[in-house]
Amino acid sequence: MIYEGKAKLWASILGRMPGVLAIFLSGSLAQHKGNKTSDIDFFIIAREGQIWTARFFIFVILKITRQLAKPHRHAGKICPNHLITHQHLEIQEKNDYSEKLFAANKPLYDPYNLFQDFQNANASWIKKFKKQKIKSSRPPKAKKFLEKYLEKIQTSRIKSNPEYLTPGAKIILSDTELRFHPKPKCSL
Repeated sequence: MIYEGKAKLWASILGRMPGVLAIFLSGSLAQHKGNKTSDIDFFIIAREGQIWTARFFIFVILKITRQLAKPHRHAGKICPNHLITHQHLEIQEKNDYSEKLFAANKPLYDPYNLFQDFQNANASWIKKFKKQKIKSSRPPKAKKFLEKYLEKIQTSRIKSNPEYLTPGAKIILSDTELRFHPKPKCSL
């Protein structure tokens, strides 16, 4: 697979960011349809109550290292375009596109074996899964404050991006799921 080594390396780096529990390869590379112009799509599972914290640190590291995929510069770059929390593993948007996209996910960084939990949570439309649980913990007040502060900053920036208002955009901004597909894509 093209970019396999790079995907594993960056998953192991980003997997150590605050709030990150697992990183799966998603998109065209996971579907074995990628080429040298493809970006590296990451599907990220964050700890409950820390989804915005996880996104913040991932984006900071990727921006500093110039590894964040951008429309004009995405070949071989990392695109962390979907985040969910470990207590809400079921995908909200259930359609043919999502089924093909998420059924192809491949675990890159998964110390808690959440890939199996993700598959099980979506078993009604993605087959072949086993159930495993991760210990849940509530973040202390300081972490909750940081999470809300980072959510406010990032939500403001996301909503000020002209692509946010693109008709047909697949963007979800909630405390349990973040999805960024600003340009409508046709069904796979």
